[in-house]
Amino acid sequence: MRMRRFLPCLTMLLVLLPETERPPQPREMPVELDEVITRAMREWDVPGLAVAIVKDDQVVAARGYGVREVGKPGRVDGRTLFDVASLTKSFTAAAAAVLVDEGTIGWDDRIRERLPSVVFRDPFVGHEVTLRDLLSHRTGLQPANALFYFARYDRAELMRRVRTLRPQGPFRGRMVYSNILYTVAGETLAAAAGTTWADLVRTRLIEPAGMRSTLAEARPEGPNVARPHAVLQERQQPIRPFDFAMVGPASSIHSNAEDMARWLRLHLNGGTLDGRRVISAASMAEMHTPHCIIATTPEMRKARNVRFFGGYGLGWQVMDHRGHPMLWHSGNADGMPAYMALLPEQGFGLVVMLNTWGAPGLHGALVTAILDHHLGLPPTDPAGESLARHRAALREQAEGRRAVEDRRKSAPTPQRPLSDYAGVYEDETMGLLHVRLTGEGLTLQVASGASGRLEAWDKDSFLVAWDDPVFREYFYGQVAAFAAGEDGRIARLALTLNRDKVDAARRP
Repeated sequence: MRMRRFLPCLTMLLVLLPETERPPQPREMPVELDEVITRAMREWDVPGLAVAIVKDDQVVAARGYGVREVGKPGRVDGRTLFDVASLTKSFTAAAAAVLVDEGTIGWDDRIRERLPSVVFRDPFVGHEVTLRDLLSHRTGLQPANALFYFARYDRAELMRRVRTLRPQGPFRGRMVYSNILYTVAGETLAAAAGTTWADLVRTRLIEPAGMRSTLAEARPEGPNVARPHAVLQERQQPIRPFDFAMVGPASSIHSNAEDMARWLRLHLNGGTLDGRRVISAASMAEMHTPHCIIATTPEMRKARNVRFFGGYGLGWQVMDHRGHPMLWHSGNADGMPAYMALLPEQGFGLVVMLNTWGAPGLHGALVTAILDHHLGLPPTDPAGESLARHRAALREQAEGRRAVEDRRKSAPTPQRPLSDYAGVYEDETMGLLHVRLTGEGLTLQVASGASGRLEAWDKDSFLVAWDDPVFREYFYGQVAAFAAGEDGRIARLALTLNRDKVDAARRP
């Protein structure tokens, strides 16, 4: 009886509240989109995903599909936490905006004045580089992702190794995407605010935005957490989460559909949320304005439905979707792809989060399908088209693996005793690589991080069989090549760690 009396009172209260103070009321997910998502999950064999859609400051959907972990009954819902990886960059840029608004720091403050301990190889870059440069990826320095992904250096060591980063493009000339330099940006903000990056983002951004479940640089606990998956040995299975805390300002936010809907609304509303100003309109405009051009090709524009140009703002990519201005960013933690997009002129935004690496491209394909539906365009099948490309890529990879296996089985034995290769090798950027001789043969370890066996491949070259099953699957076929010096003894070790080339000299 008391509840019956209360409900009419609640309804009357909502009617009397000013429009800006009313909590957004969820709408129903359009049936056709629901069908697109469920069909794509079935065809791609996706364990679970979450979707948030907002329109005109209303939450259209914040819900989940599928399960949190293969073989277990727990369902994904709107409050299931996902690792959103590089979507974190929009939080770091927004934290900077908060400090800019209060006058604690400026977009064009030089890093050397705020964080003098970080040194750059080029004195000119070190003198001139600003917060804006870091947040828009326009320093031109090599990404060197292997420093944290393979070598697993902590943040302090990453900051020290910035001085070894070489130019990959001209300073302020074009975008060179960098997780490490975004981490420098986060540390710069922390120094200016007199706190840590995680506390800054939590207290000055996440909490004011009412994102009650979102975590910065903290591992989620409790049952309602999505487990990452990958296809290993042709089977969808859970994998260990990779802890990206060493590059926290670039990739450490965990969130859910309900909280991400609030994040989308904050950006679509020009910095206000539920009638409260969190970030100034001027700082929002800075984040959403391109500060660095992204070089594109006709193939890339076609694949991303871009008609005009590509640019990077501050924590957001600035492009268009079939001619409609769009802000977007993707993330790719181990087994956790994510994608968010805004159509500012339409007041429309969405985020898609998956819990498997076994569906590359699906998050972007679903975003395309939902954007096209919103714009009233004729329905297409971007998820199906992406799946066809993925299956073709898998066939090509399988052929490549067979060729590698056939060659490995007939590979000649090393032309030297294995002890001749053992030793410590040093690359200026990557640091130490340890080649050890054990009872089972040679092993390789990158700094104190990733390790694996070295299997005979070709004379002084060895195939790397990583110990981590995810590395073994996704970095299959990497070759460690040794080379002799003038005295005929092994003097160097070269290999490519993902996209980072390593050329290490043997220590005496």
